[in-house]
Amino acid sequence: MSLHERTAFPADLPEGLKPRLRLFLSVDLVGSTAFKQSRQEWLPAMLNFYRDFDQIVHAQHRAFRQRSNAVIPTPELWKTNGDELLYVCELATRTQAVEAIHIWLAALSAYRCDLATLTEDLDVKSRAWIGLFPAPNCEVFFRRGGAEFRSDCEDDPVLLQAEMRDQWYAGKGREDIVRDFVGPSIDTGFRLSSWATPRRMVLSADLAFLLSTSMTAEDEPLPLHFSGAQKLRGVVDNQPYPMIWLPVGAVPRTDKDDGIGRHLSDPILLRSYCEAIIEQNYKVFTPLFLSDEIDDGGEFAWTPPFIINRILHDWNLEKRHKLAA
Repeated sequence: MSLHERTAFPADLPEGLKPRLRLFLSVDLVGSTAFKQSRQEWLPAMLNFYRDFDQIVHAQHRAFRQRSNAVIPTPELWKTNGDELLYVCELATRTQAVEAIHIWLAALSAYRCDLATLTEDLDVKSRAWIGLFPAPNCEVFFRRGGAEFRSDCEDDPVLLQAEMRDQWYAGKGREDIVRDFVGPSIDTGFRLSSWATPRRMVLSADLAFLLSTSMTAEDEPLPLHFSGAQKLRGVVDNQPYPMIWLPVGAVPRTDKDDGIGRHLSDPILLRSYCEAIIEQNYKVFTPLFLSDEIDDGGEFAWTPPFIINRILHDWNLEKRHKLAA
């Protein structure tokens, strides 16, 4: 089977059903619960976090692009979850994965320096993971209150989702639509929160594999660390999952971790380890598809058949619903 045959989809496949690899990034305030309960005036610090961190992310992105002339999408705010900010960035090349992590690490370090001048009671922790869409993960869309859609879609959730998806990707009516992401990769990303500390930015195993595959001699090396494997509830059938992380800035006041730097991993060995886990659980981990590698036949230039079949199945289901409407 040729590369073209392995990557080809029907010409009229909706834009929102074409495979996309997305990088997810999280930053969470540490110590915020005690901070709020110990003082009357806590709201300004929270508002500063929401404003300042987002500004720093965009500033670091602009600075990186000016230095390198790199073409990399800006990490976009996906949603907030209490005192946590979640960002998403679509990846088309393996280089973009490395560049996005460098930008994020720079943003974390810059924000923590600013935060240290304001209070000793707050810090931040972070994690990152990837997910392939629209399978095995998917986007879901919701109407904002009062938004109206075609009457023939109202009672059919499949058609309603398809209409909102098509409007979103056409850039129409986005003010009336809310997008969210769900799936096994998203669940794993949230589970990783328990391992993150202000000093350790935790990575999913498939992201670590992508990063270890993507770095070249010209890149500033990412100091990937490995600290063994532990169970993550509900992830890969409760088998041990690798704890892989990147150090973030100088050791903070609130982090007593003195083991930083002891577990710097060989990228080749780490890649082999992650690859073995991914192959054993290939339907749980995100297949690595990068659209810009199709033309030059790159390692991640094709989508596995079970993903293609899933996408075509969902699209055929939509077409059957439209015929029945």
